[in-house]
Amino acid sequence: MSERGGALTREGERYPPAPHELAYLPLDPPPPGGACQIADGLLWLRIPLPMELSHINVWLLEDRDGWLLVDTGMAEEVCREAWLRLEQEVLGGRPLTRIFVTHDHPDHMGLAPWLAARHGAAVWMSGHAHRSSGEFLATPPDALAERIRGFLQLHGDWYGGWPALAHAPVDGEALAAGGGQWRVIETGGHCRGHLCLHDAARRLLVSGDQVLPGISPNVSVLSSAPEADPLREFLASLERLGDCHADTLVLPSHGRPFRGLHRRLADLAGHHHEQLAALLAACAEPRTAFELLPVLFRRVPRGFHRLLAVGEAVAHLNYLCGTGAMERRHQAGVARFVAVAP
Repeated sequence: MSERGGALTREGERYPPAPHELAYLPLDPPPPGGACQIADGLLWLRIPLPMELSHINVWLLEDRDGWLLVDTGMAEEVCREAWLRLEQEVLGGRPLTRIFVTHDHPDHMGLAPWLAARHGAAVWMSGHAHRSSGEFLATPPDALAERIRGFLQLHGDWYGGWPALAHAPVDGEALAAGGGQWRVIETGGHCRGHLCLHDAARRLLVSGDQVLPGISPNVSVLSSAPEADPLREFLASLERLGDCHADTLVLPSHGRPFRGLHRRLADLAGHHHEQLAALLAACAEPRTAFELLPVLFRRVPRGFHRLLAVGEAVAHLNYLCGTGAMERRHQAGVARFVAVAP
């Protein structure tokens, strides 16, 4: 990380408080079908979601005679209804020319096929995210459920048509839209192929899910890659984002736009290192990831949230195994983790 942000992720380090808290943009969130101007050529839209996480922020950037859209909302009727109002009240008769998808989660990419077909828009997303989306949609539900069930059992929990890719932006690529020059920053950990957009001159960062103001993004090992180390990728990405100016206005996918990027990066890194320390202390004897959920969470989640919780526990355990501080043992088809004596 640059000197401006200070070191965030050196293992074992305590994170000193930053000189200021997060400063939220003094604007009320736009209503469904409405918009708020953030900067010349840049609008903030909010799409309702039919889930506990009630909304997603998406961003419109002027793009010649049309608009570049960053993220879309889910493929659900409530999201389509919001877009029909936006087309009438915000787009001003100008089409979406490009759809930039930050990553392949349903609330970010779900309506890309529908919007691309309606507007003739070109879809831009990372090559990995495009492949992952197509593979997910092509996987039979029974096969997907069986793969997830096997992943949960391994860790001790016995709870039982995509559009063509017009362009795959890569890290460092420049993109002109919305009255500015944006640089693509590829980040990892929350999702492979996750893309942020940074306008250094105007100190703007479209952060997707990588940096959120009120919650820590989920960092999980997936059933498709059970040996992965996404937490290491996530912490490295925080270091890279710390090169953005301290006064950068962060435009997140959930919550309100804010300033205080370096403080938030330090908070996120510190949170994960506290979780790592707690897991090490809890693993004097071999334990499964599922048995360790109470160490990381106040209550054991249910349903899909439990899958995310197990995946996040395994991400931290795999990280510790990668440092040599933890050892993974397979016994009777179940993985158990134990701290390595110094």
